[in-house]
Amino acid sequence: MIIKYSAVLQTPAMTGKDGVIGKDLDIITKLDNNGLPYFSASTIKGILKEKVSLFSTALNFNFPINKYFGVEGEIESGMRLSPLTMDSKKYLEYKEFLTDDRSGIRIDKASKTTAEGSLFSYEFIRSELEFTGEIEIFYPLEGENLKFFKACLERIEAIGGLKSRGLGKVKIKVLECIENKNNSHKTLNTSNLKEYSYTLKPLENLILKNQEIGNEITTNNYIHGGTLRGAIISLLDREFNVDTEALIKNLKVSQGLPKDHFVASASILQSKYPVKNGKVVRINKLLAKNSEDKVDGKEVKFERYGSPIVNKNFEKLVLNKQSEINIAIDSKTKTSEEGMLFNKEIFLAKDMEFSGKIVLSEEIVKTISNRYIYIGKNKSKGFGKCLITFEPTNLKKEKVDSSKLQRLSREIGTDKKYFTIDFNSDMILPFMDTESIGNKIKALLGLESVIWEESKSFINLISIGGYNQLNKIRKSTEFAIAKGGVLTFSTTEFTNDLIQKLSSIQEKGIGSRKNEGFGDVEISSKTHLEVK
Repeated sequence: MIIKYSAVLQTPAMTGKDGVIGKDLDIITKLDNNGLPYFSASTIKGILKEKVSLFSTALNFNFPINKYFGVEGEIESGMRLSPLTMDSKKYLEYKEFLTDDRSGIRIDKASKTTAEGSLFSYEFIRSELEFTGEIEIFYPLEGENLKFFKACLERIEAIGGLKSRGLGKVKIKVLECIENKNNSHKTLNTSNLKEYSYTLKPLENLILKNQEIGNEITTNNYIHGGTLRGAIISLLDREFNVDTEALIKNLKVSQGLPKDHFVASASILQSKYPVKNGKVVRINKLLAKNSEDKVDGKEVKFERYGSPIVNKNFEKLVLNKQSEINIAIDSKTKTSEEGMLFNKEIFLAKDMEFSGKIVLSEEIVKTISNRYIYIGKNKSKGFGKCLITFEPTNLKKEKVDSSKLQRLSREIGTDKKYFTIDFNSDMILPFMDTESIGNKIKALLGLESVIWEESKSFINLISIGGYNQLNKIRKSTEFAIAKGGVLTFSTTEFTNDLIQKLSSIQEKGIGSRKNEGFGDVEISSKTHLEVK
Protein backbone atom coordinates (compact mmCIF):
# COMPACT_ATOMS: atom_id res chain seq x y z
CA MET A 1 0.00 0.00 0.00
CA ILE A 2 1.10 3.55 -0.74
CA ILE A 3 -0.28 6.41 1.35
CA LYS A 4 0.10 9.82 -0.30
CA TYR A 5 -0.25 12.91 1.87
CA SER A 6 0.28 16.67 1.87
CA ALA A 7 1.71 18.98 4.51
CA VAL A 8 0.90 22.72 4.48
CA LEU A 9 2.97 24.96 6.76
CA GLN A 10 0.84 27.00 9.16
CA THR A 11 3.88 28.91 10.46
CA PRO A 12 7.45 29.37 9.17
CA ALA A 13 9.53 26.20 9.54
CA MET A 14 13.17 25.16 9.67
CA THR A 15 14.53 21.98 8.12
CA GLY A 16 17.84 22.28 9.95
CA LYS A 17 21.35 22.04 8.57
CA ASP A 18 24.71 23.44 9.72
CA GLY A 19 25.78 26.73 8.20
CA VAL A 20 28.02 26.84 5.14
CA ILE A 21 31.12 28.82 4.27
CA GLY A 22 30.27 32.03 2.47
CA LYS A 23 26.83 32.39 4.03
CA ASP A 24 26.54 34.29 7.31
CA LEU A 25 24.01 31.95 8.90
CA ASP A 26 24.43 29.35 11.62
CA ILE A 27 21.62 27.09 10.41
CA ILE A 28 20.48 26.96 6.80
CA THR A 29 17.66 25.20 4.95
CA LYS A 30 18.12 21.76 3.44
CA LEU A 31 17.74 21.97 -0.34
CA ASP A 32 17.04 19.17 -2.81
CA ASN A 33 18.68 18.72 -6.23
CA ASN A 34 16.41 21.45 -7.66
CA GLY A 35 17.37 23.92 -4.95
CA LEU A 36 13.95 23.66 -3.26
CA PRO A 37 13.48 23.17 0.52
CA TYR A 38 12.59 19.69 1.77
CA PHE A 39 12.11 17.79 5.02
CA SER A 40 14.04 14.53 5.36
CA ALA A 41 12.08 11.30 5.67
CA SER A 42 13.89 10.39 8.90
CA THR A 43 12.39 13.50 10.55
CA ILE A 44 8.84 12.53 9.56
CA LYS A 45 9.31 8.86 10.47
CA GLY A 46 10.55 9.73 13.96
CA ILE A 47 7.62 12.07 14.66
CA LEU A 48 5.11 9.59 13.23
CA LYS A 49 6.48 6.74 15.33
CA GLU A 50 6.23 8.93 18.42
CA LYS A 51 2.57 9.74 17.63
CA VAL A 52 1.69 6.08 17.02
CA SER A 53 3.36 5.04 20.30
CA LEU A 54 1.67 7.84 22.24
CA PHE A 55 -1.85 7.14 20.96
CA SER A 56 -1.40 3.35 21.21
CA THR A 57 -0.69 3.75 24.92
CA ALA A 58 -3.33 6.42 25.58
CA LEU A 59 -6.11 4.54 23.77
CA ASN A 60 -4.92 1.07 24.78
CA PHE A 61 -4.80 0.20 21.08
CA ASN A 62 -2.57 -2.74 20.15
CA PHE A 63 -0.87 -1.43 16.99
CA PRO A 64 2.15 -3.58 15.87
CA ILE A 65 4.70 -0.76 16.05
CA ASN A 66 7.84 -2.88 15.67
CA LYS A 67 6.46 -4.71 12.63
CA TYR A 68 5.99 -1.49 10.66
CA PHE A 69 8.63 0.84 12.12
CA GLY A 70 11.29 -1.79 12.74
CA VAL A 71 13.88 -2.08 15.49
CA GLU A 72 17.42 -0.88 14.81
CA GLY A 73 19.72 -3.86 14.23
CA GLU A 74 16.96 -6.40 14.93
CA ILE A 75 13.79 -5.95 12.83
CA GLU A 76 13.78 -4.40 9.36
CA SER A 77 11.31 -1.56 8.87
CA GLY A 78 8.04 -2.63 7.26
CA MET A 79 7.57 0.74 5.60
CA ARG A 80 9.54 3.45 3.84
CA LEU A 81 8.89 7.15 3.75
CA SER A 82 9.84 9.57 1.00
CA PRO A 83 11.17 13.04 1.85
CA LEU A 84 8.57 15.82 2.04
CA THR A 85 9.24 17.77 -1.14
CA MET A 86 7.81 20.70 -3.07
CA ASP A 87 6.31 20.54 -6.56
CA SER A 88 9.08 21.87 -8.83
CA LYS A 89 6.56 22.85 -11.53
CA LYS A 90 4.74 25.03 -9.02
CA TYR A 91 7.59 26.51 -7.00
CA LEU A 92 10.86 26.33 -8.97
CA GLU A 93 10.64 29.79 -10.54
CA TYR A 94 10.03 31.30 -7.09
CA LYS A 95 12.73 29.37 -5.19
CA GLU A 96 14.68 32.53 -4.26
CA PHE A 97 11.65 33.84 -2.38
CA LEU A 98 10.70 30.71 -0.41
CA THR A 99 13.06 31.34 2.53
CA ASP A 100 14.12 34.17 4.81
CA ASP A 101 16.32 34.46 7.88
CA ARG A 102 16.15 35.83 11.39
CA SER A 103 18.23 35.86 14.59
CA GLY A 104 17.62 34.30 17.97
CA ILE A 105 19.13 34.02 21.44
CA ARG A 106 19.32 31.34 24.11
CA ILE A 107 18.22 31.93 27.69
CA ASP A 108 20.28 30.75 30.64
CA LYS A 109 17.84 28.69 32.70
CA ALA A 110 19.52 29.49 35.99
CA SER A 111 19.82 33.28 35.65
CA LYS A 112 16.82 33.74 33.31
CA THR A 113 18.97 36.08 31.23
CA THR A 114 20.51 35.86 27.79
CA ALA A 115 23.30 33.29 27.71
CA GLU A 116 26.68 34.78 26.83
CA GLY A 117 27.62 34.27 23.16
CA SER A 118 24.22 32.73 22.40
CA LEU A 119 23.19 34.97 19.50
CA PHE A 120 22.61 32.86 16.41
CA SER A 121 20.97 33.25 13.02
CA TYR A 122 18.91 30.75 11.07
CA GLU A 123 17.14 30.41 7.77
CA PHE A 124 13.48 29.40 7.68
CA ILE A 125 10.86 28.42 5.12
CA ARG A 126 7.90 30.74 4.73
CA SER A 127 4.43 29.66 5.87
CA GLU A 128 1.55 28.54 3.62
CA LEU A 129 3.89 26.46 1.42
CA GLU A 130 2.79 22.94 0.50
CA PHE A 131 4.89 19.79 0.63
CA THR A 132 3.95 16.28 -0.44
CA GLY A 133 5.22 12.84 0.49
CA GLU A 134 4.30 9.19 0.48
CA ILE A 135 4.57 6.17 2.74
CA GLU A 136 4.95 2.73 1.22
CA ILE A 137 3.73 -0.08 3.48
CA PHE A 138 5.23 -3.50 2.75
CA TYR A 139 2.86 -5.57 4.91
CA PRO A 140 -0.96 -5.63 4.79
CA LEU A 141 -2.45 -2.69 6.71
CA GLU A 142 -6.24 -2.59 6.81
CA GLY A 143 -9.33 -2.10 8.92
CA GLU A 144 -8.92 -0.41 12.29
CA ASN A 145 -5.12 -0.50 12.03
CA LEU A 146 -5.23 1.52 8.80
CA LYS A 147 -7.69 4.05 10.25
CA PHE A 148 -5.53 4.41 13.36
CA PHE A 149 -2.35 4.86 11.32
CA LYS A 150 -3.87 7.55 9.08
CA ALA A 151 -5.31 9.35 12.11
CA CYS A 152 -1.86 9.44 13.76
CA LEU A 153 -0.33 10.81 10.57
CA GLU A 154 -2.90 13.61 10.31
CA ARG A 155 -2.35 14.52 13.97
CA ILE A 156 1.27 15.45 13.47
CA GLU A 157 1.23 19.10 14.51
CA ALA A 158 4.80 20.28 13.98
CA ILE A 159 7.88 19.27 12.00
CA GLY A 160 11.45 20.51 11.62
CA GLY A 161 13.70 22.35 14.06
CA LEU A 162 13.04 24.96 16.75
CA LYS A 163 9.48 23.71 17.30
CA SER A 164 9.64 25.04 20.88
CA ARG A 165 9.93 28.55 19.40
CA GLY A 166 6.68 28.16 17.46
CA LEU A 167 8.21 27.10 14.16
CA GLY A 168 7.07 24.21 12.02
CA LYS A 169 3.33 24.05 12.75
CA VAL A 170 1.78 22.02 9.96
CA LYS A 171 -1.52 20.68 8.66
CA ILE A 172 -1.21 17.15 7.27
CA LYS A 173 -3.89 15.57 5.11
CA VAL A 174 -4.01 12.05 3.65
CA LEU A 175 -4.69 12.41 -0.08
CA GLU A 176 -5.13 8.80 -1.18
CA CYS A 177 -4.31 5.19 -0.37
CA ILE A 178 -3.22 2.98 -3.26
CA GLU A 179 -3.42 -0.79 -2.83
CA ASN A 180 -0.53 -2.79 -4.26
CA LYS A 181 -1.26 -5.84 -6.36
CA ASN A 182 -0.91 -9.05 -4.35
CA ASN A 183 1.64 -11.24 -6.17
CA SER A 184 2.34 -13.66 -3.33
CA HIS A 185 0.68 -16.54 -5.21
CA LYS A 186 2.53 -15.87 -8.48
CA THR A 187 5.36 -18.38 -8.95
CA LEU A 188 8.41 -17.14 -10.83
CA ASN A 189 10.86 -19.41 -12.64
CA THR A 190 14.46 -19.15 -11.40
CA SER A 191 15.98 -21.39 -14.10
CA ASN A 192 16.69 -20.82 -17.83
CA LEU A 193 19.06 -17.99 -17.01
CA LYS A 194 20.30 -15.40 -19.49
CA GLU A 195 22.66 -12.45 -19.31
CA TYR A 196 21.15 -8.97 -19.56
CA SER A 197 22.27 -5.37 -19.19
CA TYR A 198 20.52 -3.48 -16.42
CA THR A 199 20.02 0.26 -16.00
CA LEU A 200 19.29 1.88 -12.65
CA LYS A 201 17.86 5.41 -12.53
CA PRO A 202 17.86 6.82 -8.98
CA LEU A 203 14.71 8.80 -8.19
CA GLU A 204 16.11 9.72 -4.77
CA ASN A 205 19.60 10.36 -3.47
CA LEU A 206 21.70 7.39 -2.35
CA ILE A 207 23.78 6.33 0.64
CA LEU A 208 26.09 3.62 -0.73
CA LYS A 209 28.32 2.74 2.21
CA ASN A 210 32.03 2.81 1.50
CA GLN A 211 33.30 3.09 5.06
CA GLU A 212 31.62 3.29 8.43
CA ILE A 213 33.94 4.64 11.11
CA GLY A 214 32.13 5.08 14.40
CA ASN A 215 28.98 7.03 13.58
CA GLU A 216 30.31 8.44 10.31
CA ILE A 217 29.38 6.92 6.93
CA THR A 218 31.11 7.75 3.63
CA THR A 219 29.51 6.80 0.33
CA ASN A 220 30.69 4.96 -2.78
CA ASN A 221 30.55 6.45 -6.28
CA TYR A 222 29.19 3.27 -7.88
CA ILE A 223 26.55 0.66 -7.10
CA HIS A 224 27.98 -2.48 -5.56
CA GLY A 225 26.80 -5.69 -7.24
CA GLY A 226 25.95 -7.19 -3.85
CA THR A 227 23.83 -4.14 -2.98
CA LEU A 228 21.61 -4.56 -6.04
CA ARG A 229 21.61 -8.35 -5.73
CA GLY A 230 20.36 -8.15 -2.16
CA ALA A 231 17.66 -5.65 -3.13
CA ILE A 232 16.38 -7.91 -5.93
CA ILE A 233 16.34 -11.00 -3.69
CA SER A 234 14.51 -9.05 -0.98
CA LEU A 235 11.90 -7.77 -3.48
CA LEU A 236 11.23 -11.18 -5.01
CA ASP A 237 11.15 -12.95 -1.64
CA ARG A 238 8.72 -10.39 -0.22
CA GLU A 239 6.28 -10.06 -3.12
CA PHE A 240 6.40 -13.31 -5.12
CA ASN A 241 6.55 -17.07 -4.74
CA VAL A 242 10.13 -17.92 -5.71
CA ASP A 243 12.67 -20.61 -4.91
CA THR A 244 14.86 -18.40 -2.74
CA GLU A 245 17.70 -20.92 -2.42
CA ALA A 246 17.93 -21.31 -6.21
CA LEU A 247 17.77 -17.53 -6.60
CA ILE A 248 20.62 -16.97 -4.16
CA LYS A 249 22.69 -19.62 -5.95
CA ASN A 250 22.07 -18.45 -9.53
CA LEU A 251 21.57 -14.67 -9.43
CA LYS A 252 24.70 -12.86 -10.63
CA VAL A 253 25.00 -9.07 -10.62
CA SER A 254 27.96 -6.93 -11.67
CA GLN A 255 28.76 -3.53 -10.19
CA GLY A 256 26.80 -0.61 -11.62
CA LEU A 257 28.97 2.18 -12.99
CA PRO A 258 27.73 5.66 -13.95
CA LYS A 259 26.64 5.80 -17.58
CA ASP A 260 29.52 6.24 -20.10
CA HIS A 261 32.16 5.55 -17.43
CA PHE A 262 34.55 2.63 -16.90
CA VAL A 263 37.26 1.45 -14.49
CA ALA A 264 40.69 2.82 -15.35
CA SER A 265 43.93 1.05 -14.56
CA ALA A 266 45.83 1.90 -11.37
CA SER A 267 48.94 2.14 -13.55
CA ILE A 268 47.61 5.38 -15.08
CA LEU A 269 49.04 8.48 -13.43
CA GLN A 270 48.13 12.13 -13.87
CA SER A 271 50.41 15.17 -13.63
CA LYS A 272 49.88 17.01 -10.37
CA TYR A 273 49.68 20.35 -12.19
CA PRO A 274 48.75 21.44 -15.74
CA VAL A 275 51.89 21.09 -17.86
CA LYS A 276 50.85 21.06 -21.52
CA ASN A 277 48.59 23.68 -23.11
CA GLY A 278 47.20 24.45 -19.68
CA LYS A 279 46.03 20.86 -19.17
CA VAL A 280 47.10 17.92 -17.05
CA VAL A 281 48.87 15.02 -18.75
CA ARG A 282 48.14 11.34 -18.16
CA ILE A 283 50.52 8.46 -18.74
CA ASN A 284 50.43 4.70 -18.24
CA LYS A 285 53.46 3.71 -16.15
CA LEU A 286 53.03 0.10 -17.26
CA LEU A 287 54.34 0.94 -20.73
CA ALA A 288 58.08 1.11 -21.44
CA LYS A 289 57.84 4.53 -23.13
CA ASN A 290 56.68 6.06 -19.83
CA SER A 291 59.45 4.71 -17.64
CA GLU A 292 60.65 8.26 -16.89
CA ASP A 293 58.47 10.99 -15.35
CA LYS A 294 58.98 13.43 -18.19
CA VAL A 295 56.82 15.35 -20.68
CA ASP A 296 58.60 16.81 -23.72
CA GLY A 297 61.92 16.20 -21.96
CA LYS A 298 60.92 18.07 -18.77
CA GLU A 299 60.62 16.50 -15.32
CA VAL A 300 56.98 16.28 -14.20
CA LYS A 301 55.49 15.17 -10.89
CA PHE A 302 52.78 12.55 -11.38
CA GLU A 303 50.24 11.18 -8.92
CA ARG A 304 47.56 8.48 -8.86
CA TYR A 305 43.99 9.34 -9.75
CA GLY A 306 42.42 8.61 -6.39
CA SER A 307 39.27 7.36 -8.16
CA PRO A 308 39.49 4.60 -10.79
CA ILE A 309 36.17 5.47 -12.46
CA VAL A 310 36.62 7.70 -15.53
CA ASN A 311 34.81 8.74 -18.71
CA LYS A 312 35.93 8.03 -22.29
CA ASN A 313 38.41 10.94 -22.06
CA PHE A 314 39.91 9.44 -18.88
CA GLU A 315 38.59 12.33 -16.78
CA LYS A 316 37.80 11.40 -13.17
CA LEU A 317 34.19 10.97 -12.14
CA VAL A 318 33.11 14.11 -10.29
CA LEU A 319 30.40 13.49 -7.72
CA ASN A 320 27.96 15.79 -6.02
CA LYS A 321 27.80 14.89 -2.35
CA GLN A 322 26.54 16.47 0.82
CA SER A 323 26.63 15.54 4.49
CA GLU A 324 23.68 15.19 6.81
CA ILE A 325 23.89 15.07 10.59
CA ASN A 326 21.27 13.23 12.66
CA ILE A 327 20.81 12.51 16.34
CA ALA A 328 19.05 9.69 18.15
CA ILE A 329 16.28 10.75 20.54
CA ASP A 330 15.71 8.89 23.80
CA SER A 331 12.07 7.79 23.75
CA LYS A 332 11.69 8.31 27.50
CA THR A 333 13.50 11.61 28.13
CA LYS A 334 12.79 13.10 24.66
CA THR A 335 16.38 14.37 24.59
CA SER A 336 19.32 13.39 22.40
CA GLU A 337 21.11 10.20 23.42
CA GLU A 338 24.73 10.56 24.50
CA GLY A 339 27.20 9.57 21.79
CA MET A 340 24.43 9.11 19.20
CA LEU A 341 25.37 11.84 16.72
CA PHE A 342 25.47 10.46 13.16
CA ASN A 343 27.14 11.99 10.12
CA LYS A 344 26.32 10.39 6.77
CA GLU A 345 27.56 11.31 3.34
CA ILE A 346 24.83 11.49 0.70
CA PHE A 347 25.42 10.80 -2.98
CA LEU A 348 23.30 13.28 -4.97
CA ALA A 349 22.63 10.67 -7.63
CA LYS A 350 19.07 11.63 -8.53
CA ASP A 351 18.59 11.66 -12.33
CA MET A 352 21.92 9.85 -12.95
CA GLU A 353 22.04 6.44 -14.64
CA PHE A 354 24.06 3.37 -13.65
CA SER A 355 24.51 0.25 -15.74
CA GLY A 356 25.96 -3.23 -15.41
CA LYS A 357 25.34 -6.90 -16.22
CA ILE A 358 22.97 -9.35 -14.57
CA VAL A 359 22.13 -13.04 -14.97
CA LEU A 360 18.41 -13.76 -14.43
CA SER A 361 15.54 -15.77 -15.86
CA GLU A 362 13.51 -14.15 -18.63
CA GLU A 363 10.33 -14.40 -16.55
CA ILE A 364 11.83 -12.50 -13.63
CA VAL A 365 13.27 -9.86 -15.96
CA LYS A 366 9.84 -9.24 -17.51
CA THR A 367 8.22 -9.13 -14.06
CA ILE A 368 10.48 -6.61 -12.35
CA SER A 369 11.49 -4.45 -15.34
CA ASN A 370 10.28 -0.85 -14.90
CA ARG A 371 9.72 -1.54 -11.19
CA TYR A 372 10.91 0.52 -8.27
CA ILE A 373 13.70 -1.05 -6.25
CA TYR A 374 15.42 0.26 -3.12
CA ILE A 375 19.17 0.12 -2.56
CA GLY A 376 21.78 1.32 -0.08
CA LYS A 377 21.39 2.46 3.52
CA ASN A 378 18.48 4.35 5.11
CA LYS A 379 16.05 3.00 2.53
CA SER A 380 13.13 3.45 4.93
CA LYS A 381 14.09 7.11 5.44
CA GLY A 382 13.79 8.50 1.93
CA PHE A 383 16.95 7.26 0.23
CA GLY A 384 17.67 4.68 -2.46
CA LYS A 385 14.51 4.56 -4.62
CA CYS A 386 15.49 3.57 -8.18
CA LEU A 387 13.79 2.51 -11.41
CA ILE A 388 15.30 -0.64 -12.90
CA THR A 389 15.10 -1.73 -16.55
CA PHE A 390 16.70 -4.53 -18.56
CA GLU A 391 17.73 -5.19 -22.14
CA PRO A 392 19.71 -7.93 -23.92
CA THR A 393 23.39 -7.47 -23.22
CA ASN A 394 25.82 -6.31 -25.89
CA LEU A 395 28.78 -5.87 -23.55
CA LYS A 396 31.44 -8.38 -24.54
CA LYS A 397 35.11 -8.49 -23.57
CA GLU A 398 37.69 -8.78 -26.30
CA LYS A 399 38.64 -12.39 -26.99
CA VAL A 400 41.94 -13.57 -25.50
CA ASP A 401 44.23 -14.68 -28.33
CA SER A 402 47.86 -14.35 -29.35
CA SER A 403 47.21 -11.10 -31.23
CA LYS A 404 45.68 -9.40 -28.20
CA LEU A 405 48.47 -10.54 -25.89
CA GLN A 406 51.26 -9.55 -28.30
CA ARG A 407 49.75 -6.08 -28.83
CA LEU A 408 50.17 -5.07 -25.19
CA SER A 409 53.33 -7.11 -24.56
CA ARG A 410 55.32 -5.15 -27.17
CA GLU A 411 54.45 -1.89 -25.40
CA ILE A 412 55.43 -3.18 -21.96
CA GLY A 413 58.81 -4.49 -23.12
CA THR A 414 60.52 -6.53 -25.82
CA ASP A 415 62.78 -8.59 -23.55
CA LYS A 416 59.95 -10.99 -22.50
CA LYS A 417 56.35 -11.88 -23.30
CA TYR A 418 54.13 -9.91 -20.92
CA PHE A 419 50.45 -10.08 -20.06
CA THR A 420 48.30 -8.42 -17.42
CA ILE A 421 45.34 -9.37 -15.25
CA ASP A 422 43.27 -6.18 -15.02
CA PHE A 423 40.69 -5.95 -12.23
CA ASN A 424 37.42 -4.38 -13.37
CA SER A 425 35.96 -4.87 -9.89
CA ASP A 426 37.29 -5.55 -6.40
CA MET A 427 38.61 -9.09 -6.00
CA ILE A 428 38.25 -10.78 -2.60
CA LEU A 429 41.40 -12.65 -1.61
CA PRO A 430 41.01 -16.26 -0.42
CA PHE A 431 43.98 -15.78 1.91
CA MET A 432 44.95 -13.33 4.68
CA ASP A 433 48.71 -13.13 4.03
CA THR A 434 49.20 -10.44 1.37
CA GLU A 435 52.98 -10.71 1.09
CA SER A 436 54.12 -11.63 -2.45
CA ILE A 437 50.50 -11.42 -3.54
CA GLY A 438 51.23 -11.93 -7.24
CA ASN A 439 52.82 -15.30 -6.60
CA LYS A 440 49.84 -16.37 -4.47
CA ILE A 441 47.42 -15.34 -7.24
CA LYS A 442 49.59 -17.22 -9.76
CA ALA A 443 49.38 -20.40 -7.69
CA LEU A 444 45.63 -19.92 -7.17
CA LEU A 445 45.07 -19.76 -10.94
CA GLY A 446 47.38 -22.62 -11.84
CA LEU A 447 49.83 -20.41 -13.77
CA GLU A 448 53.00 -22.07 -12.47
CA SER A 449 54.97 -21.49 -15.69
CA VAL A 450 54.76 -17.66 -15.60
CA ILE A 451 56.74 -15.11 -13.56
CA TRP A 452 55.13 -12.32 -11.52
CA GLU A 453 56.61 -8.93 -12.46
CA GLU A 454 56.21 -7.04 -9.18
CA SER A 455 57.84 -3.82 -10.47
CA LYS A 456 55.30 -3.66 -13.29
CA SER A 457 52.26 -4.37 -11.11
CA PHE A 458 49.99 -1.72 -9.59
CA ILE A 459 47.52 -2.69 -6.88
CA ASN A 460 45.79 -1.27 -3.80
CA LEU A 461 44.59 -3.52 -1.00
CA ILE A 462 41.30 -2.75 0.74
CA SER A 463 38.97 -4.48 3.20
CA ILE A 464 35.50 -5.64 2.15
CA GLY A 465 32.53 -6.42 4.38
CA GLY A 466 28.90 -7.00 3.49
CA TYR A 467 25.42 -7.74 4.77
CA ASN A 468 23.21 -10.79 4.26
CA GLN A 469 19.86 -9.27 3.29
CA LEU A 470 17.77 -12.36 4.05
CA ASN A 471 19.43 -13.53 7.28
CA LYS A 472 20.05 -9.95 8.51
CA ILE A 473 23.64 -10.66 9.54
CA ARG A 474 26.93 -9.00 8.67
CA LYS A 475 29.43 -10.81 6.50
CA SER A 476 33.01 -11.18 7.71
CA THR A 477 35.54 -8.56 6.65
CA GLU A 478 38.04 -9.78 4.05
CA PHE A 479 41.03 -8.35 2.17
CA ALA A 480 40.61 -7.51 -1.50
CA ILE A 481 42.49 -6.10 -4.48
CA ALA A 482 40.77 -2.82 -5.36
CA LYS A 483 39.20 -2.32 -8.79
CA GLY A 484 41.67 -0.89 -11.28
CA GLY A 485 44.49 -3.09 -10.00
CA VAL A 486 47.01 -4.54 -12.48
CA LEU A 487 49.04 -7.70 -11.98
CA THR A 488 51.71 -8.18 -14.64
CA PHE A 489 53.28 -11.53 -15.50
CA SER A 490 55.89 -12.66 -18.03
CA THR A 491 56.51 -15.88 -19.93
CA THR A 492 58.78 -17.19 -22.67
CA GLU A 493 55.93 -17.90 -25.13
CA PHE A 494 52.18 -17.45 -25.43
CA THR A 495 51.43 -21.15 -25.81
CA ASN A 496 47.97 -22.48 -26.69
CA ASP A 497 47.69 -23.99 -23.20
CA LEU A 498 48.43 -20.61 -21.57
CA ILE A 499 45.98 -18.78 -23.84
CA GLN A 500 43.23 -21.27 -22.96
CA LYS A 501 43.90 -20.79 -19.23
CA LEU A 502 43.83 -17.01 -19.58
CA SER A 503 40.57 -17.18 -21.59
CA SER A 504 38.99 -19.23 -18.81
CA ILE A 505 40.19 -16.77 -16.15
CA GLN A 506 38.71 -13.82 -18.08
CA GLU A 507 35.39 -15.62 -18.54
CA LYS A 508 34.96 -16.99 -15.00
CA GLY A 509 36.65 -14.29 -12.90
CA ILE A 510 38.75 -14.74 -9.78
CA GLY A 511 38.08 -15.21 -6.08
CA SER A 512 34.92 -15.57 -4.02
CA ARG A 513 31.50 -13.85 -4.08
CA LYS A 514 31.60 -13.56 -7.88
CA ASN A 515 27.78 -13.59 -7.89
CA GLU A 516 28.01 -10.17 -6.21
CA GLY A 517 30.22 -8.72 -8.94
CA PHE A 518 33.59 -9.35 -7.29
CA GLY A 519 36.57 -10.70 -9.21
CA ASP A 520 35.62 -9.45 -12.69
CA VAL A 521 38.86 -9.33 -14.70
CA GLU A 522 40.14 -8.83 -18.23
CA ILE A 523 43.39 -10.11 -19.68
CA SER A 524 45.67 -7.47 -21.25
CA SER A 525 42.95 -4.84 -21.60
CA LYS A 526 43.25 -2.58 -24.65
CA THR A 527 42.48 0.46 -22.45
CA HIS A 528 46.17 0.40 -21.42
CA LEU A 529 46.91 1.73 -24.92
CA GLU A 530 44.08 4.28 -25.06
CA VAL A 531 45.11 6.69 -22.30
CA LYS A 532 44.26 10.32 -23.11
